[in-house]
Amino acid sequence: MATMGSVLCAVDFSEQSRQALLWASAISQYRSAELAVLSVLEPLLAEAAGLRLGVDLARDEAEPALREFVDATLAEHQRQASRVHMEVKVGTPSEVILESARTRKAELIVMGTHGRGGFQKLLLGSTTEQVLRRTEWPVLAVPPGAVTAPAVADPGGQLKKILLATDFRESALAATRWATDLASDIRVPLVFAHVVKPVAVPARWQALADEFESDRVASARRMLDRLSASFRHAHKECVVTVGRPADTIASLAKEHGAGLVVMGLANAEDSEQQRPGSIAYRVLRLAHVAVVVVPTQVLDDTH
Repeated sequence: MATMGSVLCAVDFSEQSRQALLWASAISQYRSAELAVLSVLEPLLAEAAGLRLGVDLARDEAEPALREFVDATLAEHQRQASRVHMEVKVGTPSEVILESARTRKAELIVMGTHGRGGFQKLLLGSTTEQVLRRTEWPVLAVPPGAVTAPAVADPGGQLKKILLATDFRESALAATRWATDLASDIRVPLVFAHVVKPVAVPARWQALADEFESDRVASARRMLDRLSASFRHAHKECVVTVGRPADTIASLAKEHGAGLVVMGLANAEDSEQQRPGSIAYRVLRLAHVAVVVVPTQVLDDTH
């Protein structure tokens, strides 16, 4: 069993962040990690409450609300097993989340993808996207419609399969290790998948492009077979297909019944002009499954 130092879960008291908290608690138990639960207040709102109402919004409202939210979401045995620590901070949500991860030396950030307004406003899609693009740590994002967290007592009851989407780059190696460790801990099948991007050519060259594409698919199958063989896991399968990466990964998750997708987070310099996290964020919107993105930097922490 792989272990973690701590898991950071950012919540905004919405139903979506409740699901994120359940995922964070489950993984913290599987990985023997501490669970830090964070709520972030907008600075202007906290300042206005202090000036106009004489209220310390963090202490008087948010902290009690956070304790109530955690108690209502996690049973006592879950809170004890996860060694829960709660904290309220004031600031820009994405910046506070990333700084808290750095300060606590978190090895995983967990968050929902939709939030709500009021003093509890936090996790709108834009915040999740900002975290995905700037993170140095693995991020588990839980969208609406995702399967519920795998219960420690019955891990296969909710999560049937994990899909690992790899492009064979360095940024995908850390994701492969992360996915195989979790699949082994939870004891669910792991699907290794690679998407070959189609080549757009004039019609007169299509036959040549088709031949080239077939060669690329065959080469990818060999690489994927070698990759999967290098990681021990009792139940695994390999899939190579052609299509647009994000759309095809989302389709594969649905086709194979995967409740979690794991993928590498490319660096800006090796992302072929794409913004880091953009593919993962599109998968989240299309597939309605939980997605873990793992940055290349994690390799430095594991070896």
